[in-house]
Amino acid sequence: MNIKFWQKDSVQGYLMIAPNSIGLIVFYIFPILVSIFLGLFEWNGLSSPVWTGLGNYSAIFRDELFYHSLKNTFIYTVTVVPVIVVFTILFGVLLVSEESRSREYMRLLYLLPVMTMPAAAALIWKWMLNLEFGLVNTVIKTLGFHAVPWLSSPDYVLISVMFIGIWLGFAFNLIIVISGLRGIPETYYEAARIDGASIFRRFFSITLPMLTPTIFFVVVTQLIACFQVFDTAFIILGASPSGVLKNAANTLVISIYENGFIFFKMGYSAAQAFVLFLIILIITVIQFRGQKKWVHYS
Repeated sequence: MNIKFWQKDSVQGYLMIAPNSIGLIVFYIFPILVSIFLGLFEWNGLSSPVWTGLGNYSAIFRDELFYHSLKNTFIYTVTVVPVIVVFTILFGVLLVSEESRSREYMRLLYLLPVMTMPAAAALIWKWMLNLEFGLVNTVIKTLGFHAVPWLSSPDYVLISVMFIGIWLGFAFNLIIVISGLRGIPETYYEAARIDGASIFRRFFSITLPMLTPTIFFVVVTQLIACFQVFDTAFIILGASPSGVLKNAANTLVISIYENGFIFFKMGYSAAQAFVLFLIILIITVIQFRGQKKWVHYS
């Protein structure tokens, strides 16, 4: 083959992205297509697949457990995402403030969860939230209050999962918010100080509008992550939770896992996964359509 062909910029560019592109196709795109196709069959993983058409999808909307898991996932998402956004903005402003003392030590403290895997973090918090010997309840009892059944009561188990999700998501998104704050030109603040603008006026008139692209990125990525929550909820619930406890904190991905790898309803599990994909896709499209009204790109 002509050597000049391999020397073309376009050919070299395709060769450089080939490893990542092949990995994306093999490990992401191809499994997604297989999953969509599998949702049209009834299959237990061993026998031959049986064509059901849209039977799995119609069964989803008659499944009460699916609605329970959808409700829990929605509650988890609408709670965790706003809390993470608000707290990352507040602490991000604090950590980049020139007036803040010991901010380097504070950054290290807040960023420690980034180095913790979700499963490991859930195991640690499962111990700390234990009813009898957990650190959290030990402190609560020391203050004169009754111990809280964080892990054994349907009223508190989802709150425990949400707290762990906030703790894990806060650190990673704080890094992103700090980067966004660092990108705001200091000249804007200098002009505002000269005009006599207060710290609150500078925050709402400069910091918040200039930070909206970063906030939009955090909201989109965190919403996707929250709808796919699995490991923390699975570890907190345990291998075989009671029916009431399971209904209180079961998520969509846990339901997908159980149907596919415990009940061996692979086709039904694949159909659930595709429905989850559609939910995330619709919400993401709505966000991208709506961001034109509140996101300000400088």
